[in-house]
This record gives sequence, C-alpha cells and structure tokens, in this order.
Amino acid sequence: MLDPRSLVAQAEKLAKPQSGLMLFFSGGNSYRLEEATDLRVQAANSYRLNKDFSSAGLQFVKAAELQKQLDNQNDVANHLVEAYKCFKLVSPSDAIDALKQAIHIFLTQNGQFRRAANFQMDLAELYEQIDDVANALESYEKAGDYFSTDHAPSLSNKAYLKCADLNALLGNYLKAREHYDTVIKNSLGNQLTKWNLKDYFLKNILCTLCADDIVEAQKRSEGYAEEEPSWPSTREYNLVQDIFGAIENGDIQSFSDKVYEYDQFSKLDKLKTQLLLKIKNSVVDQDDEDLT
Repeated sequence: MLDPRSLVAQAEKLAKPQSGLMLFFSGGNSYRLEEATDLRVQAANSYRLNKDFSSAGLQFVKAAELQKQLDNQNDVANHLVEAYKCFKLVSPSDAIDALKQAIHIFLTQNGQFRRAANFQMDLAELYEQIDDVANALESYEKAGDYFSTDHAPSLSNKAYLKCADLNALLGNYLKAREHYDTVIKNSLGNQLTKWNLKDYFLKNILCTLCADDIVEAQKRSEGYAEEEPSWPSTREYNLVQDIFGAIENGDIQSFSDKVYEYDQFSKLDKLKTQLLLKIKNSVVDQDDEDLT
C-alpha cells in the first residue's frame, strides 16, 4: 500500500489550478479535481487502516471540499459522512461539524429526509457524549420531525421518546409530557407499538405529578382507559392508583411500600426512579405541612 503522505502530495499537486497548454494536456481542471479526490480517499482509507482516524477524517473532509468545487453535492455529503465516522472515534467536535454539514446537504440539496433523520439521531448521540444536552434535545426533536415528514412513525417515536426522557430527567416535566403525548398518539391503534403504551402512560402521568397537578394526572389516567381498554388491567395502572391514594392521604409509608412492590416485578429504571423520588418528596412535604 502506498504511503498516504505520498498520495496527499499527489492530490495537492493535482488540485492546483492550471491554465493554457498545461490545462489542455492534463485533461482539464474537472478531471484533475476528480483524480485529486480519489487520491484523498485512498489516503484516508490508508490512514483508517492504520487507525490514524484523525488524519483519515481530515482527508475525507479534503475530498469533500474538492467535490464541492465540482458541485457534486451527493459526493460532498458522502465524504463528510465518512469523515464523521472517523472523527467520532477521536474527536466528537470534528465529527459533529462534519455530520451537520452532511445533514444540511441531505435536507436542502438531495431531499433525503430519511438519511438526514438517521444521521440527526447520530448527531444527538454525539452531543450527549460531550454532555451538550441542549443541542442533544434539539437534535432528537429534529430527527423526530424528519422521520415524521418521511412517514416513519415508529422511527419518529424513537426520537421523540429520547427527547421526552431527556427532558424528564432534566426536570422539564411539561415539555417531556408534550413529547410523550406525541408518542402516545402515534402508538394508539398500532398493533406493533401498543404493548409499550403502558410505559408511556406511566411516564406521562409521573411527569404530570412531578408538575404538582394530581387532578390532571387522574384525568389523564381515566382518558387512557378510554383510549386503551387494557390500561386498567396493567401493573402500571395499579401503581398510579396507589400513588394517587398515597398523595391524597399524605401516606409516605404506603407510597414507599407500593413502589417497592412494583419494583419487585417490574424493575424501575433510572428515569422512573428519579420521577418517583420527586413525587415522594412532594408527599413528604405535604405530610409535613399537615403536621404543622
């Protein structure tokens, strides 16, 4: 295999503008730029085989820049995607930059909403890796919108659910509830997703309780029973009813017991545990107030 540095040197020489007889004998600038692109890609793949992902990513970016001069937008986007794949292993910020450019092309030049949506999900995960939660939330929401535009409700649900869960973890309960509402709406009547409804109902109601609105939470639970007849027969429904009773009675022990019983059969994840703890603290506060 050729030394990638030699390939880069050849590419740089070919990419230099030519004129007059030199241009005629070399086959034209377009031909030279295509050749230079191929050399950049070869160099990138050589670097990638050697696990030098930073250099590989840089060469794919250079290849994209050459194709941009030729106005080959599809190739520009594809090279940027390859750059993202390399950079994400060593430099999330560079990966984000490359992927954002590729997504923009998919949306504005090619109309490839499905590819844009898939990579928007990848972009959101990159933002999560660097703890940029604000941009992660925005990216998941955009991914959901793009999937919806491409008539892919199950995929849009996945994106909106990530957005809802993140908002709930951050304490943005009403915003989380909006996204759970969207997921529930997309899932009702769908035989492939109806089994997940009880989980969406539960998280929606818990977020409502975290927003200190037990009346709205009870109203929602009743509404879900009308929309999905199986809801009242679920363990999640029983937990919700027990929570309502514990809150109304200010009974912290009952609350803890019922949550513990539920956890023995359906293990609570991080999000539900955090939401329940917030609600428990509200019950404690109410109980303390009643004692004063």
